[in-house]
Amino acid sequence: MKTQWLAFMAGIIWLAAGFNVCRIGVEAWRALTATTAGMVLGSLATLVLFSVMFVKMLFKNVRRIGRIYPAHRRIWHLMPLRSYLVMAVMITLGIILRSCQAVPRTFIASFYVGLGGALMLAGAVYLSALFCPKDL
Repeated sequence: MKTQWLAFMAGIIWLAAGFNVCRIGVEAWRALTATTAGMVLGSLATLVLFSVMFVKMLFKNVRRIGRIYPAHRRIWHLMPLRSYLVMAVMITLGIILRSCQAVPRTFIASFYVGLGGALMLAGAVYLSALFCPKDL
């Protein structure tokens, strides 16, 4: 399997996850009666912080995929095992966070919008692998 196709499939997964996280944040935001400047700044800060982290991770991941002999590449090579475990922990913590009454809805709204945007941006960079045949 080619590096570009694994990166493309990872991009679709990251885009879908980002869209879903952002959707949860937008729904939480819409349920609020007011928007504060802190919420907007929180979303932007989260977007920037996680975008830098995710984009750095994905370049490293595409290089890792490129080092796997092409005949041995499989769909599960989209991410290293550690990333699958981190993803499972993040999903679990997200569910716990949203169900915890002590966490303000304003935090949920702004954090999820920023995080979802960062995931979608990283997914879009992964998708660009189809147009950059060498490496990202």
